[in-house]
Amino acid sequence: MLKIHISKYDATWPASFSLIKESLTSILTAFDVPILAIEHIGSTSVPNLAAKPIIDIDIVVAPASLITAVQALSFGGYTFSPENNGIDRMSFRWKGHTHDSGASRPTEDGEVRRAVYLNMPSGISLQNHLAVRQVLRSNSELVAEYSEVKRKLAEREFSGIGVYGSGKSEVLRKILQRSEIGVEAMEGITRLNPVGKEVKGMEGT
Repeated sequence: MLKIHISKYDATWPASFSLIKESLTSILTAFDVPILAIEHIGSTSVPNLAAKPIIDIDIVVAPASLITAVQALSFGGYTFSPENNGIDRMSFRWKGHTHDSGASRPTEDGEVRRAVYLNMPSGISLQNHLAVRQVLRSNSELVAEYSEVKRKLAEREFSGIGVYGSGKSEVLRKILQRSEIGVEAMEGITRLNPVGKEVKGMEGT
């Protein structure tokens, strides 16, 4: 069974992201990959939001650069981590850290965990992450509500990370309804994250 560890917001998370971003930039530019963006997303990117202590990062590259970017990340110390069919991103974890999607154990090197996602500019996953971040950064009431949902979920154990994610789907859908995300993107997110189904959460951590 999977135990989820939820922490109160840590003001050092943005600095951790900056260090990881600098490393990722070096890894990708060494392979001449044009970087469109490297975004801090997920709960650790939102001040005062409780979160699993995992820095979620979206790398955005053009479709023509996707294969080279995968090669760069692999050579740079990242391990590909397959996700559910239909998710339009590629997930990587730092190979120096034992896989622990619940973030319930310390890392081997003492550094904060990271989840790196490789995205294309038009990807629904990317639009979803940015929309959720935008709403939460400007709405303290939703931050409090979402934090409480995650704290209550962390009192339980789960058969997998997808079951935990499904427990957040309702509040995440409420957050997305406050965003400027388009109808087509919203429908795509809903198809990937139906309430009550065992799927990974829409937002990351």
